Amino acid sequence: MSETVKEMFGRIAPTYDLANRVLSARRDVAWRRAALRLLQAPPGDVLDLACGTFDLALEAIASGHALRVHGCDFSLPMLKAGTAKRSATAISAAAGDALHLPYASGAFDAAMVAYGWRNFGDPAGSLAELARVLKPRGEILILEFFRPVRLWPKVFYGTFGRVMMPLVGGLVSGDRAAYTYLNASITTFVSIDEAEALLRGAGFGQLRRHACFGGVSHALAATKEA
Repeated sequence: MSETVKEMFGRIAPTYDLANRVLSARRDVAWRRAALRLLQAPPGDVLDLACGTFDLALEAIASGHALRVHGCDFSLPMLKAGTAKRSATAISAAAGDALHLPYASGAFDAAMVAYGWRNFGDPAGSLAELARVLKPRGEILILEFFRPVRLWPKVFYGTFGRVMMPLVGGLVSGDRAAYTYLNASITTFVSIDEAEALLRGAGFGQLRRHACFGGVSHALAATKEA
């Protein structure tokens, strides 16, 4: 991941949660809950990669989909911004690179990534690394904005995404460039079908998907086959 993107997330860390709530009209909360319902295995040790300020980790524990969550993010300011939120919870935090995770092979029952996969320098390589740290039959959950292919998501990103994300995100965070990047990263990322193909190529099967807000966002879950 480029240092430019890393620095960008560091700049917006103090206002990250507020911007998410405003830009999604708080729908991001429901999207995380819907995504977690795709997990089928009993709760256990879960990796939350690109954990940000721990919103998904907190929801995973609250909803009974994890006993312990190990948050990992490349941005120290993001981890620091979420410190108070994870206080007195079964959530740990570590800085790490998605392509070189600081964990032993077979360490986790499940792994999650919410809105961070687009920012990894090598999406396929990150899946291989996630497969490495998962136990046999471990599950992966990805919640993401994929490149739109259907009419409604294309219209959404071509209008709200192109104009309102930078405007509103800039007003909340004071960093318009960060939210211009957000929309650009979506329109150049893989589609939902391409994402499923990458998961299969990384050794995952039993794929499940859920569309949020008419396909503006998607959740994907799969099981490690070996």
